[in-house]
Amino acid sequence: MKAFFYRLISQLLVLSLAAVPFGTQAALVGTDQVVASTQTSTDREKVSNFVARADVQKQLQDFGLNADTAKERVNALTDDEARHLAGKIDTLPAGADNGWAWAAAVIVIAVIIWYVWK
Repeated sequence: MKAFFYRLISQLLVLSLAAVPFGTQAALVGTDQVVASTQTSTDREKVSNFVARADVQKQLQDFGLNADTAKERVNALTDDEARHLAGKIDTLPAGADNGWAWAAAVIVIAVIIWYVWK
């Protein structure tokens, strides 16, 4: 009885291995493909982190866009758009200096100097 089950199982295994085609394929992956894949995920993560900041979410709400919609839009970006936005995030000035502070400082200093020399 044991021999019958062993033969049956072995015949089923042989039949199943013969019936199932082996569809594996191996190929070399270039370094540029791996770097591009990693860079794309890094860029998308940078944009997601930027949108998740509280000050950015407040600004987006002022424009009429809630945080969930912004996250959905970041996820819908193409790779080129994510790379472009991540590059813009890297070039933004730190400290939110936009030039008006310098103009105001120059005007205040000019007014102080004018009153002193008067």
